Amino acid sequence: MDTNITLDTALSVAQDYKSKYKLSGDILENLERTIRFYSEFDSVNGPVWLVIVSIEPNDFFAENEYTIVISDKEAAVKYIIDPNGHVFCPHSETTTEEEFDEIWNDEDD
Repeated sequence: MDTNITLDTALSVAQDYKSKYKLSGDILENLERTIRFYSEFDSVNGPVWLVIVSIEPNDFFAENEYTIVISDKEAAVKYIIDPNGHVFCPHSETTTEEEFDEIWNDEDD
């Protein structure tokens, strides 16, 4: 597999992003299951790393995890896929801080 970044770099990018935007959840230690490389994915131009983040189960979410989509070419987060399968971009100017806090922050943090 020919990649621009490594699994460890993808992990670091995801952890930094989670920290910067104060996202809840944990990236599990089984990195081979948690982080996967794909030669192409959805609307991203080029290969990506998908990093799965486990979160507390919630009645409003279909799943108990969300996915951070990282561009292999840019070594940067393109977007995240929320537990209900919707695309969300905390780094986008179109998302207000209130909308972001309402969706992603744990009340007990």
